[in-house]
Order: sequence, then structure tokens, then C-alpha cells
Amino acid sequence: MAARDATKQQRGLDIAVAFVSRHMDEKIRLSDLSAAAGVSNRTMGYLFSRVYGTTPMAFVKNQRLARAHDLLEHSKPFSKTVSDVARSCGFTHMGQFAVDYKHRFGESPSETLCRTRPPGAANSGCC
Repeated sequence: MAARDATKQQRGLDIAVAFVSRHMDEKIRLSDLSAAAGVSNRTMGYLFSRVYGTTPMAFVKNQRLARAHDLLEHSKPFSKTVSDVARSCGFTHMGQFAVDYKHRFGESPSETLCRTRPPGAANSGCC
């Protein structure tokens, strides 16, 4: 019985993580993750804490930051702005996004984006 419960919980956690990936640009609440996984909010919190060492919402934020970093690092020159990337990853407050990003990656989002620019290219507001 306990093994079946553990399998169900792991499956629920996998569903929640996939939900985050599919809905990253949308508002995600703990209740959304719990409903998708078919577990209670408390169980969802426990699962994330046990497996990832963090809360579900901190996990969402970290996934969004990682996605934004990847997009900024690998964007085609001049194809995206920091705001475009932040919004596509579900961030709505640009100032808080910049603070969280710099705390996580040690540089501002615009600095990451500027590294994708070819040397000698027109600055156009970049670093």
C-alpha cells in the first residue's frame, strides 16, 4: 500500500513539474499544481520540499528564471528584448524580475542579452 502511495505521489509530482513547463507564461498557483497532480496543497508542498528542497512556488520561480536565462543567452541578436523574454516566462513585474535574475545569475538580464550581440554591433541601448 505504501509503495503504491509513493508511486502515485511521484507521478503527481511529475505531472506538476510538466504543468509548470507547459504553463510557464501564465499565472500559476499552488492550487493549479495540486489540481493537475490530483493531490492536496499540503501534499504538493511536502513533495516539492522532499524532492527539490524548496516550495512549489519557489520551484516555479526558479524554473522561470532558468528559462529566461536560457532565452537571453541563446537569442538571435536583436530579436528579443529583456521585457519580451520576462513576459514569455511569466514575469509581470520587470523590476522584481531584474532583482531576482541578478541575485540568481550574478548579472542583470540585459548584461546576459548583450553577450549575444556580435562585437561592434550597434549598441541600441545595450550595456
